[in-house]
Amino acid sequence: MHTVAKSKPTMPEVAGAEHTYVELSDGRMHVASMGQGDPVLLLSGFAQTWWEWRELMPALAKAGFRALAIDLRGEGWSDLPHQALTRTRRAADVLELFDALDVPSVHLVSHDMGSISAFQLGLEHPARVRRQVLLAVPPPQMRFSLEMLPGMRHLWHQEVLSIPWLSPALLRSGPLPQWLLSHFAARPWDSDVFDFYQELLRDPELSRAAAPLCGRMVLPELARITRGAYRQQRFQTPTLFCFGTRDLGFPPRVTRKVFADTRPYGNEVRLALIDGVGHYIMDEDPQASTRVIMDFLLEA
Repeated sequence: MHTVAKSKPTMPEVAGAEHTYVELSDGRMHVASMGQGDPVLLLSGFAQTWWEWRELMPALAKAGFRALAIDLRGEGWSDLPHQALTRTRRAADVLELFDALDVPSVHLVSHDMGSISAFQLGLEHPARVRRQVLLAVPPPQMRFSLEMLPGMRHLWHQEVLSIPWLSPALLRSGPLPQWLLSHFAARPWDSDVFDFYQELLRDPELSRAAAPLCGRMVLPELARITRGAYRQQRFQTPTLFCFGTRDLGFPPRVTRKVFADTRPYGNEVRLALIDGVGHYIMDEDPQASTRVIMDFLLEA
C-alpha cells in the first residue's frame, strides 16, 4: 500500500485522486476528487474515511462522473471540531460544502454512519440529491419487528461507544477495533487494509469523536426511527438500498420482508443484495459493489 506523508495516520495514496481542503464555517473539510462530470458525493462508514471509495472512484471517473469522497466531521483528515457534532451537523456540513463548491445537486452514495447524513439530505433537501445508493442501512421509514431483534444484539457497541470517558479507552487500546472489523465482515480482509482501518479506529481524534457520533447522532436517529418520526416522509429521488447476503444485522430474510412493499419509502426505491458479503460491502467485494452502484447511477 503506497502512502504519502501527512499528519495524523498517513494518508493512503490513490492514483488519480486530487486532495483539497474546503473552508467551512468552523474548520476545513478534506475532499478527495477524481474525474469530471456530474458530481457523485461519497459518504463513508464509521472510521473508514474517503479511502473506503478507492475502488469506486476510478470507475466513476471513467464513466464521466466527478467523484467527491469526503472526510465527515470527526473522521479522517478533515479539521472540524467533533465537539460540535449533533444529530444533523454532518448533513449541514455537506450543505455548506455544496455551496462552497457551487454544486447545486449530486448523486449520493453512502455507507453505515455516512448514510444517516445521506437520508437526512434525501428527505429534507430532495432538490440537492438526484439519485442515491445507501449501503448496509435500512430505510428510516421502516417499522421494527420481532424478526429484527437477533440482528440488533450485534449493535451493543453503539451504546458503549456513546460513553465519553469509555469510548476513547476502548478504541485506542484493546481488542474493540479488531472486533468491529472482523465481526461484521463475512470475508477475510487484506492484511494491509485491515491494519490501516485499525489505525484509523485507534486515532486519538476519532476515538474522542466516537462518543458524540454515537451518543448525539446514531442513537438519537435510532430512537426517531423506532418511534416512526420519518414515516410521513418519502424519498423523492430514485433510491437503491444495498445489503450483503451475510449481513449480521439485516440478513436476507429480514431485508426481503422490509422491502416487500417499498411504497412507504418512496416512488422509486429498490433493494439489491450482494452475495456472500457482510457489512463492509465495498471492501469485501469491490467489483460486485461497483457494478451494482454504477448500473444504478448510469440509469440517470
